[in-house]
Order: sequence, then C-alpha cells, then structure tokens
Amino acid sequence: MKRFQSISILLAAVFFGAVASAQFPGQQPPGQQPGLDLSGYWVPGGHQDAGLMTAAGELVDYGGIPVNEADRLFALAYSASRLTLPQHQCTGYVPPYMFFAPGDYRFAEERDPYTQRVVDIKMRSNSAQAYRTIWMDGRPHPPAYAAHTWEGFATGKVEGNVLSVYTTHLKRGQIRANGVAQSDQATVLEYFVQHGNRITYFSVTTDPVYLAEPLVKTSTLLRSTRDPNNWLQPCDDGEVILDRPNDLVQNYLWGQHPFLREYSEKHKVPLLGALGGPETVYPEFAAKLKDASAADAAAKVELVPSSVQQASRAVNPDPHDGEIHVLPVQGSVYMLVGDGGNIAVQVGEEGALLVDAGAGKLSDKVIAAVRKLSEKPIQFIVNTSFHPDHTGGNAKLRAAGEDYEFATALFFSRAFADAGKGATIIGHQNVENRMSAPTGQVSPTASESWPTDTYSKGRRRKIHNNEAVEIFYEPNAVTDGDSIVQFRRSDVIAVGDIVDTTSFPFIDVKNGGSILGEIAALNNILDKTVSHREDGGTMIIPGRGRLCDEWEVTEYRDMMVIIRDRVKAMIAKGATLQQVKAARPTADYDTRFGATSGPWTTDMFVEAIYTSLKQAPAVAAK
Repeated sequence: MKRFQSISILLAAVFFGAVASAQFPGQQPPGQQPGLDLSGYWVPGGHQDAGLMTAAGELVDYGGIPVNEADRLFALAYSASRLTLPQHQCTGYVPPYMFFAPGDYRFAEERDPYTQRVVDIKMRSNSAQAYRTIWMDGRPHPPAYAAHTWEGFATGKVEGNVLSVYTTHLKRGQIRANGVAQSDQATVLEYFVQHGNRITYFSVTTDPVYLAEPLVKTSTLLRSTRDPNNWLQPCDDGEVILDRPNDLVQNYLWGQHPFLREYSEKHKVPLLGALGGPETVYPEFAAKLKDASAADAAAKVELVPSSVQQASRAVNPDPHDGEIHVLPVQGSVYMLVGDGGNIAVQVGEEGALLVDAGAGKLSDKVIAAVRKLSEKPIQFIVNTSFHPDHTGGNAKLRAAGEDYEFATALFFSRAFADAGKGATIIGHQNVENRMSAPTGQVSPTASESWPTDTYSKGRRRKIHNNEAVEIFYEPNAVTDGDSIVQFRRSDVIAVGDIVDTTSFPFIDVKNGGSILGEIAALNNILDKTVSHREDGGTMIIPGRGRLCDEWEVTEYRDMMVIIRDRVKAMIAKGATLQQVKAARPTADYDTRFGATSGPWTTDMFVEAIYTSLKQAPAVAAK
C-alpha cells in the first residue's frame, strides 16, 4: 500500500479511458508507417513500485496486485528453492515483467528492402535473453493450439508518439519473482510513449486464470548513448543439489509458509494487505486495516482455499469446428488438431507414420490432411494408449494405408494375419489387451482397430523416413499401457494423455494408472528434452491441447508433485477421501485445469490421486 503512488492512479485513469474507448486490433494497418523511432539503447528509469529495485519483491508481498484466490495460493505454496531444479534455472521473462527486471534494452526496426515499410520492431533485453518481435505488417495472431513462448506473439500499431502492442501466446511467467504468477492465458496491452530520450511504459495485463481484474503497471526507460555490450548471458542448467530425487519439487503446504509474516512485520504492513487482491489496489482499502483484529482474522481466511470449487477459465485450443487443422511442429513432424486427441504425423520418402488416430469422428478429413502432407500412404500408426480419443480412428486410418514392407515380404509376413491389408498399428501389449478380449468373449472394439505389432517392456525402436523413432513404455501413468514417441532428428516427442494442456491428467486407476507412474513418466519425458532458456528446443505434442516444449512439461510435473504432496500429507493424518476433496488440494490450479462437470472433473482427479496413493501400487518395470 505504501508503494501505490498517486501518479500511477492518474496514469491508470488516463490510459484506461483510452483502452476502453478503442477496439485495439493489435495490428498496424498495412501500408501505415510509424511516426516514431524507438531504435537504440535504453536503460531502466524507475517504476511505480518505488520500494522494489526490480520486480522481484519480498516473500509474501503481494499488495497492490489484484490476485484471485488461485494466484494467492500458488504464491503461498512457492518456495524459492525450486530455482535449484534444472528446468527452473534458466527461465525467461514474460512481458510486462521483462520491463521491470534488471538490465538494458535494445530496440531496432526491420524494414522491407523494396517498400521500406516497417515489417517488425525487435526488442532485446539482456536479462530476458531473447529477441521479442512486434509485427507491424498486419499479420494475424496464431491459432490457440500453437506453441507459447516467453515473448509471446505481439502485433503493434503507431499513433502519433505512441506504440501500442497486443501480445498473446505467452508462457506461464511471473508478475513478481516471489511466487505471484502470470498464467499462460494472459494477454498484455502495452503502450510505449516516447518523449525525446524518455519512454513512458504502460501495460495492462488481463489474466482470467490468476487475476481478479486487469493489472496496470508503469515504468520509464531512458535512452543510452552507448552500447552496454552485455547482450549475452549464457545459462546452462546444472546439478545444484546432489542425489536429489527427481520427484522432489520444493513447496510449502498451505498455512505452513515459514516466512509468512516476515515482510508484514518488517514493514509494519498488516498481513491482509500483504496478501494482495483487487481491494488492495484502491486507496479505500486502508480503512479496512484500521481494525487490526478484524484484519488479522480476515487474513487467516485467505491462507487456505475456500469451499467453492472453481472451473477452468482457460480457452480450449481445439476449434471444435468439424475441421482438421494442421500445425507444422519442426523437422518432418506435424500436429493435427480437431478429432478428439491430437495426432502427430511424420512424413518423408517412406509412408507417413502417425502417433494416435483421433476419436474417429473425422477420420476421412484426417486422411485427406495426411495426403496433403505426403503422397505416400500411411504406413504406421502408433497408439499411445487404448483410450478411444486416440484409437477411435484406427480402423479407417489403417484401411487407408499400406505397410509395403509386410505386403512384399514372404516368410516373415506369414506370422501376421493382417499382413499387407493396410497400415501396421503399433502399441504396448496392454493396449491390445484392453482393446481385445479372451477367445470366446466379445471384445470392446473391432479387431481391425487392434495393434498387431506390440512390445512389452522398455522401448520399441525403428528407423523411418530416415529418422530414428523410439517408442518408450511409461508404466502405470495414465494407464498400464502408455507410450511416448520420440522423433530424434526432428526433436519432437508425442506424449499422449500424460500431458493434457486442457485439464488435469486422466489417471485411469481402474486400468492401471497412478499418480506415481504419472510423475515418473513426466520426469522421463524431461530426461529427453533440451531447450534454450526454457524456450523452443524439444517440442512436445500433448494428448490434447496446444503445442508445448520443456517448460510446459516442467510446470505439469511440478503441479502433479505438489498436489501429490498435499494429498499424501492429509492421508498421513488419517483424512478420508471426502475430507481431502473438501480441502481442495488443487485450488491453485483449478482455474487453469479444473472442471466441475463433464467426463473428468476435479473431484474425479483428486479421487484418483487419493486412491492410487492409498493403494500405493508399485510402478511396473519398463
């Protein structure tokens, strides 16, 4: 509260009036040219949080940020020791945080060599360590199922001396580095107002997952006459704590934050004010703190989840428009979206190799999409599990393909009843077991959908389209037959339902799934990924949702470990399933992944964790 400056209130009123009256398209109209030039070197000139040298803040210092319950609980569970984990050591900065972090900035224009129109504006931050591109040529934003980055996808326009920027497709980042999170559903409006050698920077962050209302921040940048020459800060992750289990993610159980009152007592700020929320943004909040006893009682309520179950506020990236959408991933691999689960397609000189077959509702359109990518027939289909969203299209896609190796073989093909009759379906033996039935019994699926090329342990490997393709068994994760598929040269891994960016993972306990196996599988995926400061590198195709990379898998793994720890602690104290559900151990993730209705609710997810921990089954050998 001490930091909430009157100048920021005035700026907010002025800028919010402008934002409210304009439908900002986030694009420079084609042919329109900027009337200002931000090119050059800039250094921080201070910002509205005068007590913070950067955007970090002290522990449990969330005042003036309109966090909702989920973000407050996320921050209260955050331990700075998490930064010692390899995947957390070289993370990037999202806007607007990047303009409140320490360091210098370099801005430059790129122009079309023939028309001399500005194509984009590049922004480099030495601390964020990435080039941010602001497109000025009128191009649209990518589809919702495209990958997210630290810089996001930004489009801009210029009016007078103001550059306006609209950014989407951001990763889950931070508002402050003390645990206050900005979700991957956030969008950011920014205004760079140039006055000679000074830029007034104004941002409005809208985050349906973690903010109760938009967050307004201001700062200044000052022109530098020299190149700071500090644009490279190499960062490679390393082993900080020897022999640490890979399923250890440091976190604080709710109500057990060891430094809960450190900031409030040091600065004589009531704890209620330090916990943040929309009320703390406004001057009227000070009156609520005059009664110290009432304020302290109210603060205690904020330290644990309320009893109100929350549903996800995230956008489902599947268009649900009855069409198949094709997204190039990298190398020779593409992602198909639209028929239930995502489908990975590898193409080349040989026949196409598919990972999963979708739900089967749009199989004809899937076949048409694959044919546009390759004139060769589908040769292989790998099933990551037996679930219908991944195997429903098996029969049609198989019939549309051809495994020419078996079709032309003589001796070896006699071992396969379906030799030469279509594409070969590959899966773990347990996938075939779940889809078929013992002789004399009726199977749940037609035999044309079953895998005919199975494996039992470890991995199944092959060279296809001149690329090493490895299929790894991930026992007792979502089911007892999960596989992930790694395309070595393309550096892409299709992971099936082990990662689902639209919901908590569907841990199918009745069919061998478990929380321990899920965590082990996520860590196995991370053992195979590489990235540059947690951007790009190995790309991950999830069972559902948007394209990912290492950071999203890290976040998913962290979430699963933290929720496991909470449920496990309650079980140790003798809590019943109903008591665990009532405690809402997923509360800080519900607004991103939760569901209060539908085929897989938050209650079902919590029950699956509780049941699998109570049963404590051993994870099968790989």
